[in-house]
Amino acid sequence: MTQDPFVPPAGPTFPAAPPVPTGPVAPGDSSTAGPTAGPVTAPYWTPQSARPPVRSAAGLGVAVIVLASVWTAVQVLVSLLAPEAVKALRRADLAGLGARDSNFTTYDAAGLLSVLVQVAAFLVTCFWLTASRNIATAVNPTFAHKRGPVWVWLGWVVPVVSLWFPFQVVRDVGRSTSRASVPAIGGWWAAWLVYLGTSNLAGRLTSSPTEGSAANAADVLVGMEGIATVSMIVALVLWVGIVRDITHAQRARIAALG
Repeated sequence: MTQDPFVPPAGPTFPAAPPVPTGPVAPGDSSTAGPTAGPVTAPYWTPQSARPPVRSAAGLGVAVIVLASVWTAVQVLVSLLAPEAVKALRRADLAGLGARDSNFTTYDAAGLLSVLVQVAAFLVTCFWLTASRNIATAVNPTFAHKRGPVWVWLGWVVPVVSLWFPFQVVRDVGRSTSRASVPAIGGWWAAWLVYLGTSNLAGRLTSSPTEGSAANAADVLVGMEGIATVSMIVALVLWVGIVRDITHAQRARIAALG
């Protein structure tokens, strides 16, 4: 039989090439990696030396306590000067004026000073809470905070939610680092709400322009400022303990991280 000239001559046969692995390759094992194997990636892990250091917020904590104490002292002064404001309100009522039109007194001056201290206390407290929340996230990353970081600032000033959002922020910072401070947080917040309500109501009464408002404000001003002062003192005592507990617990947790 004549061989077809268009068919190449038969040659030796060779075994089929082994299949090229296409699945995941174990880290560090390149012996079976083929041309289509994916890149070898190390597991996600950051060495301790490469992580940003966690710094204590103890300095801010001291500033928070100092400003809270100053605020309370100013509130005591406001309460002591309330009788002078009552006299001015009585005179305004006899003249047929509203409470807002009464003479400016040292009570009003102390109130302006209180506003300045409040602004400073708000800023420093929010900086401290921000730092403390960051520390809590670093030392206890699995803890789920009820509110996001933005509410550390906005929670105090947004209407309605300001009645409980700051409480939740402080509570979660305490829970994530120092359980000993949690029971005091409820008492502190209750005292704070009493102060907030009475002081705001006193401010509205003494700034009303309507006739007869001066007499109404004069009748209740001393009592309301007294309630505000007592609640502020209670809140201060509890707040100092909370700040100290959180600061000490976080300092110990940071030291444990090495």
